[in-house]
Amino acid sequence: MPKQYKVNASLTLLLAVLFYLFWQICKQQSALAHVATFTEDPYDAVGSFGTQLALFTALLSVVRAFRPYQSGMIGSRQVLYVRGAYLTCLSVAVTLGADVVAMLRYPSVWIGLPAGFILATLVGGMALLTALVGWHIHHIAHESIGSTAHNGWVRAIVISLLGAIICALYPQNWHESIPVGGLWTGFILFTAILGMVIFFASVWAWETTISPSRETPDEDFIDDLAVLYRWFKAHTGYLGVLLIPFEKVLGSSLLRPVVNWLNPRKDRWYGIALIGILIGLVFALGEGHLHPPTGILIVFASIECLGVLLGYAFFVLPLGLARPDFD
Repeated sequence: MPKQYKVNASLTLLLAVLFYLFWQICKQQSALAHVATFTEDPYDAVGSFGTQLALFTALLSVVRAFRPYQSGMIGSRQVLYVRGAYLTCLSVAVTLGADVVAMLRYPSVWIGLPAGFILATLVGGMALLTALVGWHIHHIAHESIGSTAHNGWVRAIVISLLGAIICALYPQNWHESIPVGGLWTGFILFTAILGMVIFFASVWAWETTISPSRETPDEDFIDDLAVLYRWFKAHTGYLGVLLIPFEKVLGSSLLRPVVNWLNPRKDRWYGIALIGILIGLVFALGEGHLHPPTGILIVFASIECLGVLLGYAFFVLPLGLARPDFD
């Protein structure tokens, strides 16, 4: 990839990391946590999946900017790179939009307080940084790919406004009026899923509006990982010999049916769902409990699994995550 793509990929990753730190500081730092009105669902669900998608697409952009390519392939891969970089900025922008809605809904919680001023400064700083990185992406995309006709502005605006209205009118402190039990857990799931759907629908609507609309190249993310694996194996010297047994096990007749069953290229979503469940379990353990209750594990695993599947459904083709292969 040209040098400007590598520089932009580094900036995009920096934006995603700073956004993740911003989100965690707002939730964990006691003074900010008291004035951050967006740390409850459905706002919290928007922020949770916003940080995840931003980090994933930023890392994806870094991989595609720095991996080696064969001659003649770079041009077609630039489109996928630009889509991923745009999605990082859009993930941050949509989340910040939900944050602003929450802040405008509860102004008395933060206005006039020192922590509230710091919070507003952080939100404004993140918005400015996102705009600058997004402008840089647009600049290099216009130079290397050229201008493309964009449609769907009305759809993107309507979906975003609808999401903002739902967030602004969603019942306040609903969980305090419902006793803990099955109904309470159901409302937790519903509220989190609502925020998740608002986030992914809004990001998808804007991505289809502003991103390049060319066809997806022949290679996908699995090819990217394969190239990185071959590069790693070639640069580890004698240690590369240790990878041979691993390759033989994966290629054995015993595991081949399992690999095919999980293969997203064959339209198998089981592996994607498994990734979501594992991430959810990690998040549940990260809540500070070495042995979290079974209910907490189920809630986190269910929400994360649904989120990963929904995000995959929206962005598998735009990001070139897995090309169809039904042979």
